[in-house]
Amino acid sequence: MSALLKFAQWLQFTTIPTELRGSWYVYPVVLSLHLVFIAIFGGMIFLTNLRLLGLGLRRYSIGDVINQLRWPKRIGFLLVFTCGALLASSKAEEYYYNAFFWAKMSLLLLVFVHGLVFRSSLYRNTEALDKLPSTPGVVKLAAALSLLLWTGVAICGRGIGYIEPPVDKLHAALFH
Repeated sequence: MSALLKFAQWLQFTTIPTELRGSWYVYPVVLSLHLVFIAIFGGMIFLTNLRLLGLGLRRYSIGDVINQLRWPKRIGFLLVFTCGALLASSKAEEYYYNAFFWAKMSLLLLVFVHGLVFRSSLYRNTEALDKLPSTPGVVKLAAALSLLLWTGVAICGRGIGYIEPPVDKLHAALFH
């Protein structure tokens, strides 16, 4: 048995994940909040990328859109992450076997890398971008990649619920 599987089994049987998984009311509320926060956070990501692509919010400067949505997006991500972590921890062993979960985590890692790659040239350099006569191709590429990655995260997140866990492998430590 892998160390990661042992960790997943341990995690899901700690107090908060166990209580969350066993609640008829709290689990659906956390899941619903996760989806609401995704919609709000995703909307802000979408608006930012539309502006970077020059397809929306063109009356506003790139700097205005990015800077005014920076903190709301951070808060939104924190709320999405918190609800997602609670949900994942409550079914950690099931998610260990879920290909969509691993694809989603991989895409989130790529989103993080995307942010690091484009942080200094784009996200921290909006004033210089606003002075240019047109939006550079690398900025549009960054926006398109962001949309692609976040769309993939959403698709994989939705797919998680459609993969049945291998019941014969779940809670192995409890049966032996």
